[in-house]
Amino acid sequence: MTEQKTNRTEEQLTQQLRKSKSGKLGGKLLSLLGGVIAVAGMIFGGNLVLVLIGCVLLGVGQMVQGSAKGKASQQAFDALVPDIVNAAFENIQLNPASPLLDAQNTNIPLPSHTHSSGSGHIRGTYHGLVAELCTVRLTEVSEFQREETGLWEKNEQIVYTGQWMLCQLNQEFPTWLTLWPRERLDKLFGSKTIKTGNEAFDQRFQLSSGDEAAALRILTPSRIQQILALSDSSFGKFAVNLNPDGKLYIAVHSGRGFFDIGKARETPAQLRQRFARELHWFTELIDAFCGA
Repeated sequence: MTEQKTNRTEEQLTQQLRKSKSGKLGGKLLSLLGGVIAVAGMIFGGNLVLVLIGCVLLGVGQMVQGSAKGKASQQAFDALVPDIVNAAFENIQLNPASPLLDAQNTNIPLPSHTHSSGSGHIRGTYHGLVAELCTVRLTEVSEFQREETGLWEKNEQIVYTGQWMLCQLNQEFPTWLTLWPRERLDKLFGSKTIKTGNEAFDQRFQLSSGDEAAALRILTPSRIQQILALSDSSFGKFAVNLNPDGKLYIAVHSGRGFFDIGKARETPAQLRQRFARELHWFTELIDAFCGA
């Protein structure tokens, strides 16, 4: 009976994913039409009526795309996520009233932004440790004035979307440390970083800390090898911040959120595998820091 229910649920999800793809295509076509009309209005002497019609169609098209994906995402979450999360955590809380994870309260370097938001908070215990995951989005908002209308408009651009996790390790550490991806300019200009002596690690990551010697004691050779192995299987560039009170923050700049269906091209079975694999990656990184 349970297997029949699961099959029925996944069939419904498959249908919803197909609808999502159709809805996104219709929304894209509507947005394209709106863009063409708006541009035509600008070309033909700044025709305000055409510009407004184009903007309305563009907005409706984007709304249609968002609505189609939103319905499919919610159904995917309801059908797949509870089992995946319950396999890794206990004492699950969805959207707790007072989230523990705030990206602004960490030492992890982030791109310039004007707004920060966290969504989809899920809290639970992992091997007795309180953990919380969420999706973090950073946006940059700027204002500009359109020459053809003279009106001021806001432009909101998403500059960062990532999957984050906080785990309270229930132990104290002698210092804080932060590691994050080493970019090309860092390598070119030799930006200041703590060297671990592991060439592969030092080429991939920048490392900072309040106490260099203590940080190197925390980053034992075996722990460095675990981090390097996880960097090979990572689904985005990741950063880690460990606080003296045992709070471990993990941030993956994946370009998507937790349990995100993406472009709805995967089957329910493929989504289940990806969701479980990504969550397992986070718990493996937690394991790497436990017992330090």
